[in-house]
Amino acid sequence: MGQMQSIGHTGQPAPPAFRRIDPPVDVLVDLAAVFPREPHRAGGYHPSGLQMHAVVEGRLSCWGMCEQGHWWGWVTYDVAYGPNRRSVTHWVPAWTLKRP
Repeated sequence: MGQMQSIGHTGQPAPPAFRRIDPPVDVLVDLAAVFPREPHRAGGYHPSGLQMHAVVEGRLSCWGMCEQGHWWGWVTYDVAYGPNRRSVTHWVPAWTLKRP
């Protein structure tokens, strides 16, 4: 007898939870949507602070579905701080990504 297929909550076969993107594709990441800020807060400006309000270019290398059925992208992008940049890679909600 062969291996049994995974069955989802609806009784139907469950789709794969991960879809690799090879080669990775260019995407735009809306950091203000990924990292929302506290409402009604009056902050100060710091010239060397993290620039978390921008839309930045990234590279999408995998799609992953969460337990609730929403898609997330495994994305690498740079975060600027002052004149510097640092690369980060993590899961980002699909709705915060778009093709350039």
